[in-house]
Amino acid sequence: SCWGLQIAAVAAGGEVRYNPKGREVGIARKIAPTEEGRRHPMLGQRPVTFDAPCIHYDEVMRLPDGATLLAYNEHSAIQAAIIPLGNSEVWAVQYHPEFDLAHLAMLYTLYAEDMIAQGFFTDRANLDAYVAQVQALAASPNDSALRWQLGIDDDILDDTKRRSEIIAWVENRVLNR
Repeated sequence: SCWGLQIAAVAAGGEVRYNPKGREVGIARKIAPTEEGRRHPMLGQRPVTFDAPCIHYDEVMRLPDGATLLAYNEHSAIQAAIIPLGNSEVWAVQYHPEFDLAHLAMLYTLYAEDMIAQGFFTDRANLDAYVAQVQALAASPNDSALRWQLGIDDDILDDTKRRSEIIAWVENRVLNR
């Protein structure tokens, strides 16, 4: 995820740059699989659009020759791709399916000054209140009011749905199912 996509892209001849739209942090919204993405097992369990945890400044600007774009969103034109690299095929995403809400709360706190300076939060009290809501939802994932207030659904709260890319890779590349 994230750097893995970027490193694989550069290693295979693609390009990475600072995203001129700035940091995509917390939740990558409305990720949409391409036609190839809908057919590929990596995104086979994903709906037409989905959200995923994320944090990144940089993005793959150009995929290397032979790579396949699998998903994108408004913020990053390359959210998922298959990158051939030597004798390997790298399945990679820009977002972080391995992160849960506790990870996100930690990231917001860790990068608090940057988050405020970049306008994600007006001040520390605003950030702390948001983090408290995220932590409360992590503790009570069925709280419909918090789910609605934060705009977070099962694509992030359900571990199996959130980690579907990882599960697909294990099933297809490790277990050969």
